[in-house]
Amino acid sequence: MTGLNSFMDLARERRSVRDFLPDPVPHDLMQRLIDAASWAPSAGNRQDWEFIVVESAAAKRELASAVRKRWDALLAKAQSGTTESLKNYASNFDWFANAPALVAVTSKTPADFLEELLGGTASAVSGGRLSAAMAAQNLMLSAHAAGLGSCCLTGPLAAQEEMKPILGISRRREIVCLIAVGRPLHNPPAPVRKPLEKISRYIE
Repeated sequence: MTGLNSFMDLARERRSVRDFLPDPVPHDLMQRLIDAASWAPSAGNRQDWEFIVVESAAAKRELASAVRKRWDALLAKAQSGTTESLKNYASNFDWFANAPALVAVTSKTPADFLEELLGGTASAVSGGRLSAAMAAQNLMLSAHAAGLGSCCLTGPLAAQEEMKPILGISRRREIVCLIAVGRPLHNPPAPVRKPLEKISRYIE
């Protein structure tokens, strides 16, 4: 059980970090994180993921601006029902521009024949999005093991189509998440976890 105990320590110690030191992430270290990500399971072993590492401050600002404009437009359209809590929620989606590195994790979209056959369930069946998410978890766990902090973001995906040309992503790919990576400014406290009996069921 020693291996399991070590893994549980790693999993429990990992935090979602949003405040970073300005130090860049060395390229060789980032490559090791991507190597760890590439060992995640993938549907049909297709390994359809791609990891786009953004270090350019200008590119990160451009991405953040696209996200901000998209959410401003969404909130303006729904302004009659927009609450302060929703505005505050949306204001949390562009801070990633301050991270030393930003990783866009992408996957292939389902094949046309699957979309025609299955419609809305095509993505779940093809498994590309799930495979990329598992790779993202590997990347974040390995970042923590290397003394780095990370945070997975999906709120910015409201501006997915606006971000694609900035990142050079083709029409047949989608962004699954963004991961901010860097040396943590501080270690956030552990969030409370739901009891296992609240989140698990056994059918015997």
